Amino acid sequence: MQTKIVDLRSDTVTKPSPEMWKALKSLDNTQIGDDVYREDPTVNELEDTAAKITGKEAALLVTSGTQGNLVSLLGSTQPGDEILVESMSHILYYEVGGAARIGGLTPRPYFSNKGIASLDDDLQPLIRPRDDDHQPWITLLCVENTHNNHGGTVLSPAYLKDLNKFTESNNDMKIHMDGARIFNAVVSMKLPITDFTQHVDSMVFCLSKGLSCPIGSVVVGSQEFIDKARKFRKMLGGGMRQAGIIAVMGLLALQEKWIKRLEDDHRNAKRLASGLKDSSLPIQFSKPETNILMVECPPTTPMEKLVRALGNKGVLTLHKKNKLRLVTHYGITTEDIDFSIEQIIKVMKKFLH
Repeated sequence: MQTKIVDLRSDTVTKPSPEMWKALKSLDNTQIGDDVYREDPTVNELEDTAAKITGKEAALLVTSGTQGNLVSLLGSTQPGDEILVESMSHILYYEVGGAARIGGLTPRPYFSNKGIASLDDDLQPLIRPRDDDHQPWITLLCVENTHNNHGGTVLSPAYLKDLNKFTESNNDMKIHMDGARIFNAVVSMKLPITDFTQHVDSMVFCLSKGLSCPIGSVVVGSQEFIDKARKFRKMLGGGMRQAGIIAVMGLLALQEKWIKRLEDDHRNAKRLASGLKDSSLPIQFSKPETNILMVECPPTTPMEKLVRALGNKGVLTLHKKNKLRLVTHYGITTEDIDFSIEQIIKVMKKFLH
């Protein structure tokens, strides 16, 4: 019976650090209140901290990245508008069509090279004239940083700056960044987060992925935008009461030393890639930029059987078509990585020819 389990399915499976549990246990009734009335001091501190760190006027605690993206879209558009979303983005793939169902928005996908679209070839042809009564207005461009389905790739501040200029020259569209893993981008490029956020109008980042909090994401933007987002959060049932029990862990997660800890995940992802590269297996992948490794197997590979066999050997993974998705995170050690390399090679040799 397999006793050792290494869960590489996602960084959403992380557990709080001992310091986070200690902070939660030390919380008392003077540090929590009704957040709908804006009376929870710990939530207020988290939102003020997030706004300051990201260089934005205000912030809003939400239940999830999906909710954060949706309130951001609603706060930046009007029903009937069209929004540009990357063809493999989380907003398009994994958010249940909320933009269309709830926001009355038409998502229009654009193609890219690992999340980075050509302004002239991929984006400009999609821009509609404002004076054509038959066509909706495009009012928002969405980007994802790091990009999940492209293997945790980073959109650099230089690229975001170019996007900003592009949107300004095209009817002054707004930019929303799904920055669920933005701190992975920050650590990867060794740049302040403000180098990224200064070029976008709004952003959501997750506390519950690499930062290893159990619940929550944060939306940041202008005060006017956050006021709108707060109203939409309430509409979606996201108005929480004594939410300081969530925020107290988020405050620890935003400390510089904890963000810097993401470097461990990046090193482990590279270690995993290096070990698989030396295996001589018929697989392909790019060197991971952050904490996600996408391993492309031959098209004929029975991926469901492969994933099940890996699980039986103690390595939990996910797949999308013929790509195996391996995500490193808090709680995964170098010993876990070495164990995973050994098991993945053994199992793959049985399935890949």
